[in-house]
Amino acid sequence: MIRGLYSAASGMFSLERKQEALAENLANAQTPGYKKDDTVLRSFPKLLLSRIRDFEQSKTGFAAGVSQNPAQPARIGVLVNGVYAQERIPNFQQGTIVQTDLPLDVAIEDSGIPLQEVNGRQVKPSAFFAVQLPDGTVGYTRNGKWDVDANGNLVTADGYRVLGANGSPIQLTGEISKEQLVINENGQLTVSSDDQANRRVVGQIGIAVAQNPLELRRLGGNVYQAATPLPLVQNMTEYPGWTLQQGYLEQSNVDPGQTITDMMVALRGYEANQKVIGVYDQSLQQLYSVGKING
Repeated sequence: MIRGLYSAASGMFSLERKQEALAENLANAQTPGYKKDDTVLRSFPKLLLSRIRDFEQSKTGFAAGVSQNPAQPARIGVLVNGVYAQERIPNFQQGTIVQTDLPLDVAIEDSGIPLQEVNGRQVKPSAFFAVQLPDGTVGYTRNGKWDVDANGNLVTADGYRVLGANGSPIQLTGEISKEQLVINENGQLTVSSDDQANRRVVGQIGIAVAQNPLELRRLGGNVYQAATPLPLVQNMTEYPGWTLQQGYLEQSNVDPGQTITDMMVALRGYEANQKVIGVYDQSLQQLYSVGKING
């Protein structure tokens, strides 16, 4: 009976963690470039139960199903003590790209990057914008909604500086308006003018391609970090299959309708485990009352 309590309680704990991940996904359903987390639930290792000391012959003979060989105790069956939330795995599936017509909105389209074999299995690489975090380290994000700060630095919505292909923050000097910036599909920034011959290059957006994006660690929100900094793409031919689109934004890959449905299913499972614990609690109270009367 106590094992049943443990199984039901483990189910409640794991579903609570899954509900937290679903709630976070739903809260970021409108965050550009956000990648949802999938919660992986696994069962605890199975236990093989056997009866011991049941091989002694009684007055009525050996019990049914019991081996008469003392070296072979009777097997009862397999016991599983519930489930647990093993980990939360980001889903890097490409989100929907929508047109905004804003010059500092940039979307990554990387569905054309071919699969790579990592540790014997096929993995889909993902491209990211490189940004400078407050502590000076490099982070990676898919959020391409940018702005220009007071110092002329190209920054994300969270205030992180966007890095160029040379690893330094992209700074727009001089009297450059947002409307003058042109970002081509390779990430090159140029300033447009009436005279096309005088168009000048002001930077190159730093793009990093994670061969196995599942190895990235989410820092919170919409930024990831690698154990070792990812190399920035210097030439598009190094990692073909991705392009940048100016005036577009990649939406979150969270499906609000499916997420709400998953939250309801998790809630029903939580309530079912709660009822199981209530039943076990009533049974234990009755056993305690019977033992107390007999005593």
